[in-house]
Amino acid sequence: MHVLFFCRFLYQLSLIPNFSSRVFCILFRSNFSESMSCITRKLDILQRVCKALHDSRTVKNILGLVLAFGNFMNGGNRTRGQADGFILDILPKLKDVKSSDGAKSLLSYIVAYYLKNFDEDAGRETCVFPLPEPHDLFQASQMKFDDFQKDLTQLRKDLRGDT
Repeated sequence: MHVLFFCRFLYQLSLIPNFSSRVFCILFRSNFSESMSCITRKLDILQRVCKALHDSRTVKNILGLVLAFGNFMNGGNRTRGQADGFILDILPKLKDVKSSDGAKSLLSYIVAYYLKNFDEDAGRETCVFPLPEPHDLFQASQMKFDDFQKDLTQLRKDLRGDT
């Protein structure tokens, strides 16, 4: 009985003009808002993080300290001791550069130096974390422009009705 009902249902569906196109349209409409919302949310996070990093005097001061200490440590080397900048992938390695007694890393030294010489609110309740929210930073660091391109290409393809 159920099989007969199901066959009759499928037959009735097959009689609907442009059935597959209509189903595709209904599914696309239901997924489009969600897809756009997801892309927009990611772009908002990325834009917020980029703006915060770009506008932050604190970040510029810290990066300046990294450059200054790096130049000081490489002072005997003419090519590396007078650098005008550095590649950002050096930042995670700061924790691996240790003092001669091995007790302190370059990262902890830079942080202590910054707090002592630049942050007037260090150690007070008014002290503010100088970077964007850690969760936003993590999410932005995981984003790949190729993924945005794929998502937008898929949306464009769906809008055109390409299958």
